[in-house]
Amino acid sequence: MKSPLRITPVLAAASAITLVSGCSLLNASPPVPDDWTPRGSVSALVAFAPGGGSDRSARVVSQGLNELDAGFDVNVENKEGGSGAVGWATFLAEKGNGNALLVAETALNTLPIVYDVPFTYRDFTPLVMFAKDSRIVVAGKNSPYRTCQDLIEASRKKPVKTGSSGKTGADSLVVAEFEKNGGRFAVVPYGSTGEVLTGLLGGRIDVAPASAAAAEPYLESGDFKALCTLTDARYDDPVLGKVPTAKEQGLDAHVTIWRGVLAPGGIAPVQRDYWIKAIRSAMDGDTYRDYIAADLLIPADVSGTDFERYLDDYDQQMREVFK
Repeated sequence: MKSPLRITPVLAAASAITLVSGCSLLNASPPVPDDWTPRGSVSALVAFAPGGGSDRSARVVSQGLNELDAGFDVNVENKEGGSGAVGWATFLAEKGNGNALLVAETALNTLPIVYDVPFTYRDFTPLVMFAKDSRIVVAGKNSPYRTCQDLIEASRKKPVKTGSSGKTGADSLVVAEFEKNGGRFAVVPYGSTGEVLTGLLGGRIDVAPASAAAAEPYLESGDFKALCTLTDARYDDPVLGKVPTAKEQGLDAHVTIWRGVLAPGGIAPVQRDYWIKAIRSAMDGDTYRDYIAADLLIPADVSGTDFERYLDDYDQQMREVFK
């Protein structure tokens, strides 16, 4: 006689499916309404230390969004470590959360190319690229280097010690460009551009790549001297306009980085569209315009699928740099 407790394999499988389906239904998130808007606290994560260019851009974005007075409050959250890896890996857990933003830059492309990390830019939802940036190279006022060409020539004999805010960020692109031109460098990692410049001021490194806005006060005070910029053309600025580009010095070296806002992966289209519209509205305000002028940035307004395509193209360029 068959045991009344015996269950056939088919019945067992059916029971398991029913249980799993039931659990899935219990755990399923409710659909996002067509009139969705963020409410309460919204986090804006930046994966670098306070005081650097990424942190400043995140605070500008947050301020501009808060000035819209639209019923939410954006707060910057710094989660540094691993040249951005810690913050971006943490942001993976926000998948599907429309109340979370990520203010990021070029290293989001380059870090996964160089290191084994659990994410790429494709794991997140591109919203708006709001600016492009470049780099200037500075040295101490008593440095023997006058130009970037001098720097590269000297480094061929002995590696020059340089700082870098992140191993695969904008500063690392400068090093990669100079190495392509025959230079050799010993790179000291720091958490932000501010820390890099402090290291140069204290004599712990010989030269430093930096954002133009971060370097300019030190050039005005005479603490640093500029060797070259990595821009296509000279800056339209009374101080920095005197600094020649690397190309003017005979070097094939150019660096452009993007700055933008992304959302977690898996958000609803209505959430993506809301944030794109809100960020672009914030860019119409004085906070954004003053930031672009003060930080000597190139304004940009690339959103949604256009931003996604830009990141795809940029990723291919970076793979050529770091191959």
